[in-house]
Amino acid sequence: MSMTYVCSPLSASSRAAMLANAAKANTYMVLAEREFGGKAVAPHAYLPYLLDDRIPEERALALEFGLKLLGLCDRIVVFGEVISEGMRGEIAYAEKLGLPVFYRAAPAVFRLGGVADAV
Repeated sequence: MSMTYVCSPLSASSRAAMLANAAKANTYMVLAEREFGGKAVAPHAYLPYLLDDRIPEERALALEFGLKLLGLCDRIVVFGEVISEGMRGEIAYAEKLGLPVFYRAAPAVFRLGGVADAV
């Protein structure tokens, strides 16, 4: 089964905004599965409930886990117009692995009058 890695912002100025970004990652997984089939993964959709992105050691652990998971994937899809530092690292690693990188706009509800990407 093919696997798609979802890349989108997580970090934000508040825990509530960070959890809103995590929720958006769940939507992006659904969109990626519809477009590419197989399974879509977004560790930042659930790791914020286990690890605190504001604690450097926990952030490093989450980033390491994400890169290991990315190494199992067939492609990466970058959602949204905002590219965070963590996303840049994921994109660079995907390119190093030779994975195709796809860019997609965030759904309109996240861009216009909805919940904007919080960074």
